[in-house]
Amino acid sequence: MRILVYGCGRTGSAVLRQLQKNDAIELITADPREDPAALELGLIESVDITDPLTPMNLEAIIDEWSPDMILLATTSSDLALGNSPGIDMMMDSLWTELATISKVPVILVDRDAGTHAGQ
Repeated sequence: MRILVYGCGRTGSAVLRQLQKNDAIELITADPREDPAALELGLIESVDITDPLTPMNLEAIIDEWSPDMILLATTSSDLALGNSPGIDMMMDSLWTELATISKVPVILVDRDAGTHAGQ
């Protein structure tokens, strides 16, 4: 199974750490930041996709990388978007739109995943 993990920060690192326990899972990583936490922690050697994931490029990314599933494992704090009112609502709307238009399953990872299991 090929799983695209979008977000390699604190939350994504927790997800990657768990998924790496299963050798049958092929991981594809995506994060627009230069040095996400998963790189600094040595969980990954590089980020596969450095473009932001948007409704405009979702189909092209799916066609190029052929994931069986996409896990959205990032938060506004992971992306350093600040804490302006409405940022989390904007991200929730974007993730909902991605899940709606995607031809593969898109699952939003619990934002608290980075503080639980396997840390």
